[in-house]
Amino acid sequence: MTNALTDLDLINAELMGTGARNPFGKDVQPGHGVSGEIVSVVRRHRHNSQGQPLYWVNRKPTPAAAGDPVIDSQLIVETDSRDDDQDDGLRTITLDRDIARAISAGVRRARAGGLAIGGRIEGLLYVGPAESGYGRVYNLGAYIAPPS
Repeated sequence: MTNALTDLDLINAELMGTGARNPFGKDVQPGHGVSGEIVSVVRRHRHNSQGQPLYWVNRKPTPAAAGDPVIDSQLIVETDSRDDDQDDGLRTITLDRDIARAISAGVRRARAGGLAIGGRIEGLLYVGPAESGYGRVYNLGAYIAPPS
């Protein structure tokens, strides 16, 4: 088994990520959650609202083409949720530090070696803002690895 991404993997990740909705936007309320099967993974160079690529400069994302690119890792999860007629049920979970912490704990509880396509995220919930006032608290009910 190899961890190298092929061109087809990258193309499929981009196709699956296009238009998938974010379940944890800025207006999310505590108790809101998502469950579903991981169907794709995406790693993207983050852009600002004007479409400019962002780079790390003095530990802040900046549109100056200096420093390392700001890369976001995302899971595309197929859910049973349908908010309207145009909703295909796909949700994009961006693995920021707070969400990654919850998912990592769930993967360890499942004794899995990591996430896998076909694995299930069950009950990833937004608990609320962090007590420190910086960041958010999430909890993952369970990670279920795909059958071997």
